[in-house]
Amino acid sequence: MNEESISKEPEIENTRGYGVAMSDLESSWDPAFKSKIKNRSMNIIMNQVSLFQKIKLLYWFFKEKRRAEKLDLSDIISRGMKNSSFINQQLEYISMFSALTKVLDKDKALKIMYRVMDATACEAFSLYALTIEEVKPFGDPMEFFRKYFSAFSEASIKAGCHDIVISENTRDCIQYDIKWCVWYELAKKMNVPEACIPNCYADDLYYPDYFKKFDIKYSRKGTLARGHNSCDCRFERYNK
Repeated sequence: MNEESISKEPEIENTRGYGVAMSDLESSWDPAFKSKIKNRSMNIIMNQVSLFQKIKLLYWFFKEKRRAEKLDLSDIISRGMKNSSFINQQLEYISMFSALTKVLDKDKALKIMYRVMDATACEAFSLYALTIEEVKPFGDPMEFFRKYFSAFSEASIKAGCHDIVISENTRDCIQYDIKWCVWYELAKKMNVPEACIPNCYADDLYYPDYFKKFDIKYSRKGTLARGHNSCDCRFERYNK
């Protein structure tokens, strides 16, 4: 048997997105996709307000964007967050949420942003989510994601994106608790911590069905943005 006929074990380090923080994945969208998502989001938002409210909304949006530009982010940057593209992208979203609360109220702003996530989140997540075909060569999906999540946690901490503690790590279950989240911290900087809740909602839209394809149950009891002391992301085998 020659060397060419021997199949090599795939290397997880070569897997798409391996060892990349979520903030870096999110900012890697190509300009055309960013433009499409932005236009779709703006159409949804503008369809929820009257003509007079549109004028007020745009006024407050640009005012909030200017306020965002003056934020002191030194404490966030000191944690390693130097991805200016991600920061600007997220602050633009938060500025729009804040503007909506000025024109409407926080509950209505949340409902509108839920609609935005309904229309955009799954398509956005699918850009970097691994397919079944990409994971299959590694055998057991749970073992694959155990290693993948470990690298993700290290990258997230290094990038100043999250602080993560792995609180359970067994054959049938992996749980990592996010103790600090840059999405939430930026929202707090703008005095609208509720702006992070639609981001949590987007996770809940996509991840349960995504991981079910790998016979893994995704669940989360709470998030930082919803008043809990961590985002407790749990992954369990369906067939233990």
